[in-house]
Amino acid sequence: MDASWQQRMARLNRRRWLVWTPLAFAFLASYFHRTATGVVADSLMREFAITRAADLGGLAAVYFYTYAAMQVPAGLLADRFGPRRTILLALAVAALGATLFGLAPNLTVLYCGRFLSSLGVSLIYVNIVKIHAEWFRGREFATMTGLIVVAGSAGFLLAATPLAFFVDRFGWRVSFLAIAAYSLLAAVACWLLVRDRPAAVGLPSIAAVEAREGGGPPLAAAAAEPAPPENGWDSLQKILLNPYTWWPFWASVAVYGVYMAFMGLWAVPYFMQIYGMSRVAASNHILAMAAGTMVGGPLIGLWSDRRATRRLPNLLVSSGFLGVWLLLTVWNGGRPPEWALYPLCFGIGLGMSGVNLNVACGKEVNPPQWTGVVAGIVNSGSFVGAALLQPLFGWVLDRNWGGLAAHGVRIYPLSAYRTAFWCCAVVLALGILFILWIKETGCVNISRRERATGPAGAPQ
Repeated sequence: MDASWQQRMARLNRRRWLVWTPLAFAFLASYFHRTATGVVADSLMREFAITRAADLGGLAAVYFYTYAAMQVPAGLLADRFGPRRTILLALAVAALGATLFGLAPNLTVLYCGRFLSSLGVSLIYVNIVKIHAEWFRGREFATMTGLIVVAGSAGFLLAATPLAFFVDRFGWRVSFLAIAAYSLLAAVACWLLVRDRPAAVGLPSIAAVEAREGGGPPLAAAAAEPAPPENGWDSLQKILLNPYTWWPFWASVAVYGVYMAFMGLWAVPYFMQIYGMSRVAASNHILAMAAGTMVGGPLIGLWSDRRATRRLPNLLVSSGFLGVWLLLTVWNGGRPPEWALYPLCFGIGLGMSGVNLNVACGKEVNPPQWTGVVAGIVNSGSFVGAALLQPLFGWVLDRNWGGLAAHGVRIYPLSAYRTAFWCCAVVLALGILFILWIKETGCVNISRRERATGPAGAPQ
């Protein structure tokens, strides 16, 4: 290998982390908005006279409906205009939404702020996936997905105990104004440091790198593909008609939906009402779930890339999630001993980590130049699930409410939570069935082979 090429490779390896780091900080804001309403749930119910759990679930679900709806447009924006410009717009909109939420004088403005925050952050992840495809090798994809989840999960950490302390000291409104300021700072950093592809700074493309290193069939397939149509409609149709696109989508609906129904909204009320915990003590258990996600994300990504398998680690980890969830549901009638709660919460976060492989599963059964659109479609499943299950969880609680309330907030009995837990267990079991139907790719892009032979009708 000549010295000039080695120098360019060294520059590429340094520069890609300079590009990635501000994106990781930007992604933190997305996770913060995902779970913050759970920590301030009682404050919102009291200040805006929200009396039913289903109504609070609806406010939280605005994030997930918006996020899910915007995943395909986010992919089209990433493929057409590039991540740098799209993420700048995303963070500006998210900052405006957080400001409105923090200043909201009534429920209508609160909903508008929630919507705009969700609209902004919904564009970030798919554009990061696009950056991963442009700056990192294919065999590094799942590992990078795990690392970005670690970065995002820092938002979970901030939206747990630190937010609870901050709310108790300064109030929930100041908290959201602070995240608005953070979003603007992240926007400036991304604009200054992020570049859409290595060629923008005179460096070799990842395709050229993989060719030089012996990238093999995935690279050959990418080079043989025609450029995507300008309007993206033809590519979208082909992706939607590919049956293998949908199994990881539905697996994400089920597994991530259950995780966010609990971690993102109802865990803090459950711990406060059933165990009599303070807001800070209850939020500490959110930290345990976030820690499980932060540990599981990179480990399962590294396992998948190193062993060249997607479906098996996804199946094993998600089955572990179901096992931990059943323990939470049946142990002591849905009220496990308090000493067991931290391990259970860590296990829930760890068990959700299989979802991180679903975008890779979708990416590898569709042409590589459509990565942004594919990532948007598959990733939307997670937020469809959360949008459906957060209000459903609240609806089940309302149906089993015993009539007790305190300071304008409904107090739900253990039996109500246990019924909701059982509903979630059924959904998780369905998710595992969907994982069984995911196409095993061996961590390479098989889209050309599938078009040549035709998709099979059963798990491969």
